[in-house]
Amino acid sequence: MAMRPYTAGRRRESAKTVDRVLEAAERLIREGTFHAAAMDELAGAAGVSRATVFNRFGSKLGVLEALFTRGMEGPEMAAIQEALALEDPAEALDAAIAAACAIWEAYGFVHLQLQAVGVLEPEAAALVDQQRDEQRADLEGLTRRLAKSGRLRPGLSQARATATLHMLTSLESFLWLRQSYGLSLRQTRETLAELARTLLR
Repeated sequence: MAMRPYTAGRRRESAKTVDRVLEAAERLIREGTFHAAAMDELAGAAGVSRATVFNRFGSKLGVLEALFTRGMEGPEMAAIQEALALEDPAEALDAAIAAACAIWEAYGFVHLQLQAVGVLEPEAAALVDQQRDEQRADLEGLTRRLAKSGRLRPGLSQARATATLHMLTSLESFLWLRQSYGLSLRQTRETLAELARTLLR
């Protein structure tokens, strides 16, 4: 059955409203004011009513969760999966480092906000934990492939290699280089890739 024109129009308008709220939330997070902003302020920044934000997201945490989900379903996350799927595990390692840097550059600020909120909000903490668990599982798979192909450095266990890769691809390591030391995105990516290659024979 064909979609009625007015139904399609409503869905497009609803999608635009969601985008406006998420874009406003992004701005507030980058400005460092999201945590203190009331729902009225978020709605005003998005150019919608407070009721609209509540109806679409339920709460500020709902907005934050929607931002997180958008990042996890975006092209940056797809690039990580494509990197891990490369046939050569050493090439997959380099590509995964680059993809991890790309997603942290694009959405790291959302994860930082979630971590801060997670201190008081179990739902936010659960999202962060889920992301870390999935990242660890992906890296365990990559480490197994490196070990199977004889590419891991002699004497290095898979558990230690996975732990090292998890640290190197973490948001914390990325921000330490990117913000604390002022490295460019390229320099950060190259530094992490060089460190990751020390795991290989």
